[in-house]
Amino acid sequence: MARIAALISLLAVLAGCGGNDEKDAQQTVRDFVTALRERDADTFCDDLVTEEFLEQFSGAAGDNASESCKRELKSLTGLERVKLVKVEKAKVDGDDASVRAVIVRQGQRLEQVYRLKKEDGDWKLSGAGA
Repeated sequence: MARIAALISLLAVLAGCGGNDEKDAQQTVRDFVTALRERDADTFCDDLVTEEFLEQFSGAAGDNASESCKRELKSLTGLERVKLVKVEKAKVDGDDASVRAVIVRQGQRLEQVYRLKKEDGDWKLSGAGA
């Protein structure tokens, strides 16, 4: 009986160790804006965007997409002025999520909806819309 109780306790602890999809999706948006602002091309291009987004952003396909993305990101100007004001609650539907955030870009406050997909167990940006 004691072993069963111990096993149930262990399972409860392990269940609590898993990720929270809503919080993880929100954190991906925070990390995305930070990587963009800091021109952290390795994180942005390799860790935070889906393959489809990478190819659309870079204009390249396959193995060339990451390197092209990194060149593109490093060439952009004014990114250091992008500020994340607020991240609101994420809506998760299976392997898709949306996160509403408020950013300031070029002095203008914008409400942005970021679309995310789960790839290889991680939330990654797949697109954005106003």
